[in-house]
Amino acid sequence: MRIGWFFHNFLLIVPVIVLVYVQKGITIGDFFLIQGIFRLAAFLFEIPSGYMSDCLSRKRVMIAGGVFALAGFATIALAYGFWALILGESLLGISSALFSGTLEAYTYDLLKRNHTQKQFLKEYGSIQSWSTTATFIASVLGGFFYAYAGANGLLWLQVLFGAFAIFAFLFLPELLEVRRKVKHKDAIVDALSITTTTLKNPKLRNLIIFPSLFAAFTIVMFWALQPIMEASAVPVAVFGLFTGLNQLSSIFFAKYAYKICGKLGEIKVSLISIGTIIVGITMGLLATHISCMPLVYVACAILAFSVGIRQLNNLQYYTLIHHSIESKERGTVLSTRAMVSTALGALFLSAAKFLMDGYGVTTTLVCLFCATILLAIALKNVAKYIK
Repeated sequence: MRIGWFFHNFLLIVPVIVLVYVQKGITIGDFFLIQGIFRLAAFLFEIPSGYMSDCLSRKRVMIAGGVFALAGFATIALAYGFWALILGESLLGISSALFSGTLEAYTYDLLKRNHTQKQFLKEYGSIQSWSTTATFIASVLGGFFYAYAGANGLLWLQVLFGAFAIFAFLFLPELLEVRRKVKHKDAIVDALSITTTTLKNPKLRNLIIFPSLFAAFTIVMFWALQPIMEASAVPVAVFGLFTGLNQLSSIFFAKYAYKICGKLGEIKVSLISIGTIIVGITMGLLATHISCMPLVYVACAILAFSVGIRQLNNLQYYTLIHHSIESKERGTVLSTRAMVSTALGALFLSAAKFLMDGYGVTTTLVCLFCATILLAIALKNVAKYIK
């Protein structure tokens, strides 16, 4: 699992993806819209993929996710123009949906088989540390590979690492004991029933909404980092270093999430997460309005680091959800959570497209800052269900 997820997340393209896509014939605003469409594709496949993992095979669903990722990067390598890039990103969105709840459900139930599910936060945090380490290494190397191999060379390397991931997933054991058996119900009706019941449950609904909203904020901040650095005259050659810093931050929060939550409690950790996001947005605004390059570097570094707290927030609420659901419906419930998250992410990214193209980076960040009130409202609603 760790090896496969490592190669799947060895994303050399991440630190220069905006540059690659602009080179392929789109605007920066189009990039944000395409990322929104990526999430729309994931949204449409979330429930079917989660239900398939419950009823058929979580291992096979993950292998299919690897195949779609490989196809997506190959399509982008061959693509030019808005619609061709949308096709590639849509394939990547389907891949994301196939992994989103399945990987996590597989991990929890593998631990449950060994009666160690209480260690989920620690063990899943370890798996995410491996994947984030992969993204960190790739982020540092991505800019150099882009300089020497070009956009398409970089993308074909991405396809190669995707093939390594698929090979690793072939060696995972099946978890036949957690398969959902459907009686007297059509599969579609059964899947929709689980989703409806999940969203009607006040506890699960609020445990889903807060981290999903938080993820929407952080994904806009992460993709805004490159336009912010470009607007602040940061050399392209060092873009990867800031992306790498973001990954180091994610590694830290993934590795120590269980200790941080255990020591501070869920409410304090959630408040710290919101505060960190506010600091990050402030640093983005500062970077675009000062001319002192050392201060620009510091502001961009703080912004990059702050976005990594998403990993802590995710692991914190993922664990709370896991302890509240049954194995036979785990994949579908987690896909429902991912569906809400991708929908909010698509909404925020689509709004960012029009703000970026029409009004610029500063206005986008100001609007994001004002919208943090939504995080406070969501936390107030979820506070009654956490300690």
